[in-house]
Amino acid sequence: MPSSAPFRRRAAFLDFDGTLAESGIVPRAQAEAVLAARAAGHAILLSTGRPASIVASDVAALFDGMITSAGGHLRIGEELLRDVRFPAALARRTVEVLEAHGAAYALEAPEALWCSASSADRLKSRRRGVPVPAAGELGRGFADILEAISVPDDPASVSFAKISVWSSPVPIEQLAAEIGSEVGALPNSISEEDGRGSGELHLAEVDKADGLRLAAEHLGLGIEDTVAVGDGPNDLGMLRAAGTAVAIRGSRPEVLAAADMEVAPPSQHGVEEAFARLGML
Repeated sequence: MPSSAPFRRRAAFLDFDGTLAESGIVPRAQAEAVLAARAAGHAILLSTGRPASIVASDVAALFDGMITSAGGHLRIGEELLRDVRFPAALARRTVEVLEAHGAAYALEAPEALWCSASSADRLKSRRRGVPVPAAGELGRGFADILEAISVPDDPASVSFAKISVWSSPVPIEQLAAEIGSEVGALPNSISEEDGRGSGELHLAEVDKADGLRLAAEHLGLGIEDTVAVGDGPNDLGMLRAAGTAVAIRGSRPEVLAAADMEVAPPSQHGVEEAFARLGML
């Protein structure tokens, strides 16, 4: 017999890389799970460290809204609810520190992925041997990143929300310390050989949890009706803030410790598993 339990509307917040997608490509079953949960009446939002400029249009179309730049930018439907950028003086100091150490970097904004000429060349050199989508998969992998690259005359003058850094000769934490207390660091290697010289620099006051709370309020839902799904250090805030926290198996110990349940990685359709176990399909 069908369940007589009343419908409970939820808002789910899905990390992208390593949670919904692998190498920037969304498996068909993962995309279908998002659409099925929305059809069942739930609000499903992307919550990613990526800027909106490198989220493929077919991926964006899956969702009711997107939290991008690790909480710095929030759009639900056509409504922009949050857009936090580095203040101009801090932005210039950040770029000066990166340049002084010869680090490769991308200044991440909703409009573009701003790079110095040398950083753009180093990023483009990584295109060989990267996965490409198969039929029915969404996103174009590394091509979404390459297409968003723009090289300004003065990188220190552009507006951005977050920075990806790789091939730095000093640890990402040292870069943040030299820039100042307004900036936090998240090691998140782009490739194994980069070690601690790769990761993200972000405004210390910005977190994915901010976007989750603001989106839930906008949708008229309590925190108890939110679900966060993630696999990385920049997901910890939203996992701890959400009513139900879901981690991807194989994540770091601190991520698993913050979770109420674990599900499979993208290739094994963990988002579909999570929604099924939560009765959202």
